[in-house]
Amino acid sequence: MVNAYFIVSAIVAIIAVALGAAYTTGALDPIIEKIGVMLFKAEAKAEEKKMEAEGMKEGEDFLAGQLKGNVRADDVKQGIGAIGGLKKF
Repeated sequence: MVNAYFIVSAIVAIIAVALGAAYTTGALDPIIEKIGVMLFKAEAKAEEKKMEAEGMKEGEDFLAGQLKGNVRADDVKQGIGAIGGLKKF
């Protein structure tokens, strides 16, 4: 039983070290960028649904490109901001 705990903890430690090394070298930057864009697009969709629930119509009262989530997603794609600034190379 002790051997199982030792093996599981060793595997978790190895995975943590591998992920830390990948993050440090910048290998995870594209993945983090994709996740950030996905989250900001979801934020924009939620903001759009909220405005539609309030009776606003897209194109008349607001534009999808002006929603905060879409603006932040575009910033990430361009390399601007905290998440977008990960692209160092």
